[in-house]
Amino acid sequence: MPYSLDDATATALIALHPWAVARSPQPVQLAVETLLEAERGRRGQPDKLGAISALALTQGSLLKEEFDLSTHAHHDGWRVGAVIADVQGMITINARFGFGVGDAVLLATVSSLAAQYPGAKVVRIHPDAFAALLTPSSQLTVQAGQREATRARLAEDMAKVLPGGTAAEDVPRHTVSLLELTVDQPSHWQVLGPLLWAELERAHVLERLGRRTDEVQQRRIRLDGFVPGPATPRG
Repeated sequence: MPYSLDDATATALIALHPWAVARSPQPVQLAVETLLEAERGRRGQPDKLGAISALALTQGSLLKEEFDLSTHAHHDGWRVGAVIADVQGMITINARFGFGVGDAVLLATVSSLAAQYPGAKVVRIHPDAFAALLTPSSQLTVQAGQREATRARLAEDMAKVLPGGTAAEDVPRHTVSLLELTVDQPSHWQVLGPLLWAELERAHVLERLGRRTDEVQQRRIRLDGFVPGPATPRG
């Protein structure tokens, strides 16, 4: 059954996405598709690369079950590890090989992280940066030595998607960083996503700037957010 939008709704959509007017002869359709894509991302539906949107962390329920699992299984805080991989020089890669190869590099990055860390949730934190989240359900933990091993495997997988005869020095490289985050007594699962996203950003920046002190960057955030239930009357 066909559907139509009234003028007021169409105008409101364009006001939310004014750039759609310049990008498409059907800007209202593009605005609707953009909203749908954002909502799918918020709900944790993987994108065309197979990565989960950061919206699922900051606005969605990606960590709800992970919160329940971890807080019931451990008494020393909610803990998650992350292996962050950022493609270096993505603009140069697109210029040298074309956007088709650039997209293949991004897809190979996500696929490589998923293969190296089966059960991890691979989240796209930037257009060319991804984090494999080693959540409680994955039963994986972040450990020293993973950074170089991950970088070496990524290099192997990048070489497979490049044109034949590509020189070794032209194979895309990755900045890889490791994070272990512990949150003491979080009050609710909804506080975890924004905290984790912020720490992923910080770990990524420190690695790129060379300011890390240990291979595994460890963070501990104390929230003291548990609210005790009513006391049991003593007989």
